[in-house]
Amino acid sequence: MRTVAGRYLLEARIGVGGMGEVYRARHLDLGKAFALKVIAPAFAEDAHARDAFHSEVRLASELSHPNIVSIVDYGEDAELGSFMVMELVEGDALLDQIAQLTARRALDVLGQVADALEYIHKRGIIHGDVKADNIMIANEPAASSVRRRREVRLLDFGLARRAGREEHAVGGSPHYLAPERAAGGPATIATDIYALGVLGYLLFTKTLPFDGDTMYILMAQIERVPDPMAARIGEPIDPAIDALITRAMSKDPDARPRSAAAFRYEVDTVMDMLAMGRRRARPPRPTRNGELLAAAFQQAPFAQALVTHDGRIVIANRAFADLADIGNDPTGHWLSETAIAHAIPSLLRTVERAPRIGRTVERRVQIEGGDALVLWAAPAGVPEHVHLAVRVERHLAGGVPATRDSAEAIG
Repeated sequence: MRTVAGRYLLEARIGVGGMGEVYRARHLDLGKAFALKVIAPAFAEDAHARDAFHSEVRLASELSHPNIVSIVDYGEDAELGSFMVMELVEGDALLDQIAQLTARRALDVLGQVADALEYIHKRGIIHGDVKADNIMIANEPAASSVRRRREVRLLDFGLARRAGREEHAVGGSPHYLAPERAAGGPATIATDIYALGVLGYLLFTKTLPFDGDTMYILMAQIERVPDPMAARIGEPIDPAIDALITRAMSKDPDARPRSAAAFRYEVDTVMDMLAMGRRRARPPRPTRNGELLAAAFQQAPFAQALVTHDGRIVIANRAFADLADIGNDPTGHWLSETAIAHAIPSLLRTVERAPRIGRTVERRVQIEGGDALVLWAAPAGVPEHVHLAVRVERHLAGGVPATRDSAEAIG
């Protein structure tokens, strides 16, 4: 076994891509395992491959989302050249799980991938290579030591690019290429949505819409309509699911969902229609006490919100809307879009951590003028939801300033 840059011990090769190789590597000082990616030896001297690798690192390093693998290090090795280090996802490749997926689980996978795509699309990035091969199902410890949730992770940003960038070649798996992309057009949000539809077709039929040699697949993407899913599996499929996948795979980009968020909304709607959503408690009857609590929540002098573990705002009070600076009603928005996220860079990690450890996490961040933001994130009692409370702590002359971005788990 050899070391990389004097600090990573390569233990085993765990993946091979078009131009890269991925190894399980252990940090010599920390003792922690990571995934380390290098340019494949055949492309080590290729200037285009090196530029693409550096571009992947730059784009991926900007991203922090529960459904996207994080970049933790980057460097140069005397023998291997450029390398990047990512968190190691412990779990199963989606390709190995397809045969066992239920309809509910398949929709859940599509929804989580859509969340990841919406996050990067809002940052002007197109993934360009959405496919089952680039998706892992991670094992994440839940608040309970008995139950474990299955979180989707989108991998490989080797073909990601800024939206609107000039293209000189068509890249990506032909099985997932949108018709306009197969014809030589640019990668867009709509082409990522099409790939999401192909992924759905695969999850429900266990087959890809078109298969064969590359030229046949590319022409089929442009000219042919895939077999109906029911015909492919030889049994009926729910019309709502069929409509969801068929629309995402429309030959006309304008007929597809206009965004990954719109696709996610359709997934949630289908799950609700088919009673696949999480079991909901019977809503309480309106009471005077309930009205008082709702009024108190809205009139509270400090910001409060209920958010999902991946950062979507479910409900928020007026103080939160003012502090978030995204309009009078931040409901439905992402925390990453708010002024709070800009002030607290680790906000999303804090939100994700609270339900995972089952305890309240406090975070204090010094802001302009010596003031501080104090954030509490606590499990909300609803699976994968978090209660947030934020207040501004005013700096007093002669007082002790708040520590910068420090976190503490409160038992």
